[in-house]
Amino acid sequence: MKQHNKDQSSFTIKFVPVQFEMEEYEKGQDELNDSISQGWRIVTEYQTASGLVFSLSKNTGNHKKNPNQKSMDDYYVDSTEGGAQK
Repeated sequence: MKQHNKDQSSFTIKFVPVQFEMEEYEKGQDELNDSISQGWRIVTEYQTASGLVFSLSKNTGNHKKNPNQKSMDDYYVDSTEGGAQK
């Protein structure tokens, strides 16, 4: 039987909302960017009526790079294609 080291499967999950309101989106955007810079990885995103909620995880035992990790470029929407306008 293969033994599993508890540290290798230890992870934490958190959710970060990014609202599409002009006054509110920067709060979520900043929290998401800070989380990514601290080693959190985007697992999935959920569309809501007011924006997106990102599900993030952080593996505290095994820091292997995930080839399926999304980058912020995956979420870029050109304003000429109906994205947020400044």
